[in-house]
Amino acid sequence: MTQPPFKLEGLDHVVLLVRDMAEARDFYEQVLGCTVDRALPEYGMLQLRAGASLIDLVDIGSKEGDWGRPEVEGGRNMDHVCIATGPCTEQEMRAHLARHGVSIVEEGIRYGAKGDGMSVYFCDPSGNQIELKSPIAD
Repeated sequence: MTQPPFKLEGLDHVVLLVRDMAEARDFYEQVLGCTVDRALPEYGMLQLRAGASLIDLVDIGSKEGDWGRPEVEGGRNMDHVCIATGPCTEQEMRAHLARHGVSIVEEGIRYGAKGDGMSVYFCDPSGNQIELKSPIAD
């Protein structure tokens, strides 16, 4: 069994799909104590600080958040889960996933709970979208 070229550090963020951003924001701020980390209105998105992690809300009731709307009414309400990793080069990450027959769906530099980092998206065998996010290599 091959070991990954990175160490898991915990959840970076989850992306939840909501139908009413004002209602969702009120719930996460008032009930859970989250604070706004940053807003991305062009994506219908609000990133909330939840301790060391983020909860990203996408308003699928808005034109800007349409990208996250499930294909079937009543479908999924979570877009993906992001797992933070320790340092790893892009080449090591790609090679490790390829050895396991995992196809990368999307990759690039993305913002998360620890700032910008290398981000790789793929699906698990059940179709759940996973993002691995590592610090930008020096």
